[in-house]
Amino acid sequence: MPDRRTAQIALRVAAIVFVVTWLFAERLRVLVPFWVPFVVLLGAELEFVLRGRLEAPRARGRRVPPGPEDADLGFGELVEDEDGYRYLPPPVRPARSRWRRAGWIVGVVLVVALFGLAARADREATWTSLPATERTRTVARLASEAAIVAGRPVTIRCDEQYAFTGAGSDTLGVAFPRAGIAYLDQGVCRALHDLVADGEVDGERTIEALVVLAHEAVHLAGERREGVTECLALQATVPLAVRMGIDEDSARKLLERAYEQRLAERSAIRAAYALPRECRDGGGLDRRPGDGRFP
Repeated sequence: MPDRRTAQIALRVAAIVFVVTWLFAERLRVLVPFWVPFVVLLGAELEFVLRGRLEAPRARGRRVPPGPEDADLGFGELVEDEDGYRYLPPPVRPARSRWRRAGWIVGVVLVVALFGLAARADREATWTSLPATERTRTVARLASEAAIVAGRPVTIRCDEQYAFTGAGSDTLGVAFPRAGIAYLDQGVCRALHDLVADGEVDGERTIEALVVLAHEAVHLAGERREGVTECLALQATVPLAVRMGIDEDSARKLLERAYEQRLAERSAIRAAYALPRECRDGGGLDRRPGDGRFP
């Protein structure tokens, strides 16, 4: 079994590698908050300290006489020769390595720098980090696109206070059909903003955000059944994606993958969102029967 010092070093290295990977992997930044590896590292450090203090003291072994490394303690010895006894001073203590102390300092500086860089990258990738004018412009665009899907004027809001979607929850959107308003998760709004403002298409993240917008728009049109709403939203996503700047072939490929994932999904949490049997090419929920394309 590795000793505690080896485990500490391995954990620190793993945390640093994770943060560096997180900085360059967009998908990982979406799935894992930047502070997770630092919390794990801090917890491990505290565990090492507390465990070391609570451990029973080790049994004393045989006494080891002082050596050169203890020269600064002033030990020496009396030796007997032809002239009698004389004091033999201790040998010169080897110089302490400065690299070990420097290594600790460099490690601490590196961890702090990575934490600051990760925090900055995470903040800049959020919805609320955008200027108010950009957020207003994006929300207006999302509302106009949702109105096309819903077939009536609607209001879209990005849930900046997590009043409806909930921080860290799986709820990405909430619609209130009678009021004609829907609230979207901040991550969804940011992904759609990046698409509209910069033309940034981040594969699954972008297509999922489009499906969420279409899903809530279908709810605002009056459909309340989640499975049916999801099926209709999938069919509305390709035209929506094209209007927002994605070419049709790319949008269709991404959506086909999302459709297959939903068909294969067996999560009990999302059972209400399961696609009905009629959600297929030529099925009862096919909005364009006979065109040979679905969704």
